[in-house]
Amino acid sequence: MRTPFYLLVLATLCSLAAGAGKQLAETKQLPEWDELAFNIEDSKSRVGIAPIYLSVSRLTPESGNLVGTYSIEVPIMNSKNDFGKIVLPLDVTVAELGKNGGVLRGNAYSEKKDKPPNKIVCRILPHNNQQILLAITTADRTLNFESRYTIIKLAKDS
Repeated sequence: MRTPFYLLVLATLCSLAAGAGKQLAETKQLPEWDELAFNIEDSKSRVGIAPIYLSVSRLTPESGNLVGTYSIEVPIMNSKNDFGKIVLPLDVTVAELGKNGGVLRGNAYSEKKDKPPNKIVCRILPHNNQQILLAITTADRTLNFESRYTIIKLAKDS
């Protein structure tokens, strides 16, 4: 006895829908999304003869963003020192970003009163000794920093 064609088509569609549902469920349950973070080494840049130092805290995934804090120190001009929060929207997991690299564009929100957010571009280069290039655009100029990163696994309770 042959199975009618419409039943074969229906069975195939159900199978495809079940597979897509399983893939969607797996996508929503990516454990590495919340369990990995970036540690970025401190770095230095220059504007003319003035050294500028950048420190970035651990960048952790929060609500679809990589979030951390930063501090910028300009030893010869303390009024230019800054600190605040970095928010970089993510469209991939931290694991994928660490493996394949990519470019994240977001903002650096200063804690200083009445200071607008600065644009930040973060290029992650996993195949070049895990380099990270940060470009922070301020009202005066774009500051370029080059550093290295490591990806760490977060403890369940952090």
